This record gives sequence, structure tokens and C-alpha cells, in this order.
Amino acid sequence: MSEKTGTIGLLTAFSPEIFKSEYFMRIISGVIDALRTTPYELKFIMVRDEESVETSENILQKRAVDGLLLLTWRIHPRYIEEAQQGYKTLPIVVINDYLPGIRANIVYSDASRGAQLAMHYLLNRGYRRIGMLQGPDEASLDARAREQTFREILRDEKIELDPAHFKKCDYFFEEDGYLKTLEMIQTAATLPRALLCFNDDLALGALRAFQEEKISVPQEVAVIGFDGIERGKYAHPAMTTVRQPLEQMGREMVRVVTGLIRGELEAPVQVKFDPQLVIRQSA
Repeated sequence: MSEKTGTIGLLTAFSPEIFKSEYFMRIISGVIDALRTTPYELKFIMVRDEESVETSENILQKRAVDGLLLLTWRIHPRYIEEAQQGYKTLPIVVINDYLPGIRANIVYSDASRGAQLAMHYLLNRGYRRIGMLQGPDEASLDARAREQTFREILRDEKIELDPAHFKKCDYFFEEDGYLKTLEMIQTAATLPRALLCFNDDLALGALRAFQEEKISVPQEVAVIGFDGIERGKYAHPAMTTVRQPLEQMGREMVRVVTGLIRGELEAPVQVKFDPQLVIRQSA
């Protein structure tokens, strides 16, 4: 598609939670930062999860944008299909939820590698009774990958997972981590010695629940998060986490989509980032 409007669309779910989540805001911050050095404008496009959702091609034409960044690309089956099949003609770039063999333009952090870093750290510190707060995985391949890695490593180490130490949260937010951790405290015969959380928001909720119930972290239960959001630094205790370079990934999305628009890159473009373990006081 030839360059016509000088505008890039950022497509995401029609939800105020997008702008309350530090995970998404850090990606958006990276996108905006990268676009500052280009002639392109940014247009937010928010869609509802409905069967009548517009095709990406219609969005490109009707919304007068030259390319699309899909921030929550698994919100609708149509976008999943188009991201994987339409890369030849549509300048679309998605972020995270990588699937081996996918034929989409994608910028992603290695979810399995992140879970490995967290698990090996906990095991090397002698923790054997490890639980998990999982995020909703219906539309999150990363959530599934982290859980699969978690279970595989436990199996390889011949560690049996107590089902009471595994809680699947309904949402990705701090309140969910708080409520599921309280449920674990109130119903499990014993607590895990360490708790791996799908993201930092859930981990912050877990910290709050343990604090209210007078359970010391990490002396009684170690807690480790995922994403590396800023609030984790200032939690009590400061949170050990697996950091994704979210701002850098947002900037990379811009580099890829503008390169596709200008014909400087050949699709599919796939850029992998490695997560990093950040060791603080919670584990």
C-alpha cells in the first residue's frame, strides 16, 4: 500500500482498562516516542468485541491510516486471521502472543524464556513448593506458554504441584491477584513456599493479601511477578520480576510498520526480545 495519509493507526479493545494498565501504557509510550522522530501522526482506533467488527483493510481505508499497530490483536478471530494471512498486502504489526510458525509481522518477548528465568531462579534458591497465579488465557497465548513452561519444569524436577497452589484469575488486575491469593490463604491446607504470578499487577495483589493476613514475604512466601512495571519497585517488599522491554518493543513496532509502508522491509518481519530477571526483595 502506498503512503497516502501520514497516519498510523493503533487498534485496541474498546475498554478503559487499556489506559489503566501500565503494561499497555508503556507500549503506547514507546510507540509515541518513536513516532516523534517520524512524519507520521498517531490515530487511536478502539473496537468492540463484536461479530460485525471491521476488517483491517476497511479500517485502513475508512480511517485514513497507512498502517496498523494491533495492541490487542487477539480480541477478535478476524484480526487473528488477518494478522496471520494478510501480511503480504496490509502493513499490520502485532505485539506479543507469539505462536511458532505464525506468518504475521510481530514484535514479541519470549514468554517461555521468561517463565524459565523465574522458575530456575526459585529452584536455585531452594524453593520446591511453588504455586502460580495464572492470568486468563482464553485470548492470551503468552499466558498459556508461561503455564506450560511452569508445569514442564515442575515435571522435569519431579515436583508435584498442589492444585490448591494454582489459581486462575479472571482478569489481569491487582484486585484479581488479591482475591485469588486470599482464597488460597483461606482454603489451602498449606501455602506454597514461592508464588509465580502471571504479571506484576497480580503479584502486587498477592503482596497486599499476604500483608493483610500477616504472612511475611519472602520469609514465609516468596513472590515473583512478570513485566517489570514501575510500581513493583516501590512495593513492600520491592518486587522481584521478569522484565519485558515494553517501551523498546513499542518503538520497534513503529520501526517495522513504517518500514513496511515504505517498502524498506519484506514481510513477515518478526522481532524477538529476551526478558530479563530483576532481583529485588520479594523473592
